[in-house]
Amino acid sequence: MTNRNRRSFVTTVAAAGTLGLSGCLSQLREWSGGDTSSPDSTPNEDTDQSGTNGLPELPGESIEDFESLDDWVTMIDAGTLEAGTDDPYGGSQSARLTANEDTEYAAIYRAVDGMDLSGSNLSLAVKFTGLEQLRLTLELFAPNSRNAHVFHRTLIGPSDRWVRVDFGTDRIETQPNLSDVREIRLTARRRGDPSGSIDCQVDDLRTVDQPETGKVMLLFDGMLESHYTEAFDRMESYGYAGVEALMPEAVGRGDRLTIDRLQELSDAGWDMAARPRTGSSFLHEYSPEEQERMIRDTKRYLESRGFEDGAKHFVTPRNVLTPTARDLVEEYHEQTFRFGGGPNGLPLTDPHNLGFFSGAADDETETYIDYAAEYGQLAVLQFDYIGTEDGISEREFERVLEYIDGQNVEVVSATDLLES
Repeated sequence: MTNRNRRSFVTTVAAAGTLGLSGCLSQLREWSGGDTSSPDSTPNEDTDQSGTNGLPELPGESIEDFESLDDWVTMIDAGTLEAGTDDPYGGSQSARLTANEDTEYAAIYRAVDGMDLSGSNLSLAVKFTGLEQLRLTLELFAPNSRNAHVFHRTLIGPSDRWVRVDFGTDRIETQPNLSDVREIRLTARRRGDPSGSIDCQVDDLRTVDQPETGKVMLLFDGMLESHYTEAFDRMESYGYAGVEALMPEAVGRGDRLTIDRLQELSDAGWDMAARPRTGSSFLHEYSPEEQERMIRDTKRYLESRGFEDGAKHFVTPRNVLTPTARDLVEEYHEQTFRFGGGPNGLPLTDPHNLGFFSGAADDETETYIDYAAEYGQLAVLQFDYIGTEDGISEREFERVLEYIDGQNVEVVSATDLLES
């Protein structure tokens, strides 16, 4: 792995003594190309510390390093598979999936002999190029295609950069028996723009032990007054705290929250997370210097107003991160949120790739909460307008809270997650 990718993967997690996501992220170390050992570190029984395969030290166990592709087969009319030796994630190579513009997707599969993945969440290292968005699907056939556990993640950049996906469950088909997995299938599809070829590398398929209790987070974007008038009291009645994406330039303007109300939310346990205001533009449409100024100044504003805990977290404007923006965000923040289209597996292997989905998606929202409860995952529900035609109604929002209350999940803030 190049130093560039090492830096992009870990950076701020080097302050790991204070992180400890699920007791595992404290094992992460910054890759500097030199001696990464620490005399004070103690191996965690749930952490792969061998380092013999050239992969980063992360929670759990690597079950596929793609150093050999002999067991992997390309699906019919689903692109090609080859070894990716240019900038592999770890070891000497990764698996490279490609498909031309006339091919719908790139897909590979591998037969396994009754692999036991019960009680496990899965993660994967991914890098893609040429597209702005990618939809990645992982399927476990247990024991056959009629009984499948399906994970997915939507990636909106950064392209040409290794990231990790902590897969959340997307759907369950029939009754899969995860103690008897017979086939693993990976599929890369375009998202958004249907044109362009697919060029995607994957590496280090990893399992981690599921936590006993899943988590739900309530994330609010836009600093809208309704977050206080419609959501705050309702959430207080359940003992829930949320996360507000705070844009300094918008405080107190129009129907945006005032500093007094933001402070009241903070006093009740809410996090005020950093969210630079970019208007109708994407963050990467600004120069690198301007991107850094926006990220830095937003964090400084939060810290100067007493929101130091929230300042550790970043909500991505319009969801798109380029490699430059990701490097900057990692330099200033410890967790990053953006659209992912489903839950996240826990414990995390990449705290800068936390995906959220709409909290106003009715049955889909409830299904993802169910999966968080059943499989020890994190469901981050995102809300903007509450009580208007453009968003979720007050009654529908109350119903979401009622549904969460009926499930075996813990409602957490971003700080709770970081410190858990």
